[in-house]
Amino acid sequence: MSLAQVIQDAWNTQAKWLIVFRPLSWLYQIGFSLNKALYDKGFKASYTAPVPVMVIGNITVGGSGKTPLLIHLVKYLEKQNVRVGVISRGYGGKGPFPCYVDTQATAESVGDEPALIVQSTGVPMAVGPNRQQSIELLLSKH
Repeated sequence: MSLAQVIQDAWNTQAKWLIVFRPLSWLYQIGFSLNKALYDKGFKASYTAPVPVMVIGNITVGGSGKTPLLIHLVKYLEKQNVRVGVISRGYGGKGPFPCYVDTQATAESVGDEPALIVQSTGVPMAVGPNRQQSIELLLSKH
């Protein structure tokens, strides 16, 4: 079993030994607060997309149902005549990024979840670590 799986299982069962990670949570909180302050004071610029954006994600890495939820949500919104596009960081993909994902895209280049999402829904999708670039690529094509 991998270390990541051990930690995930411990988290899910609220294992007592996880308290050893408490100082890391304090460091994370300090870093998060500093980063937020940089945005609030205008030292870091934020990006506002020209279209409505919905984020599906959380701090849990895997197994929490984000991809099935996204696929279901895309299908539901399209039935309501809402035009949907999806962006993703493309974890596991080799790029180059940003990259437009179509039905011919391989999991090796864009990541397995983006390939699955497009194959399941046919939705326009772009992947890359920079959300702004991915949004702009998607909007330039649709």
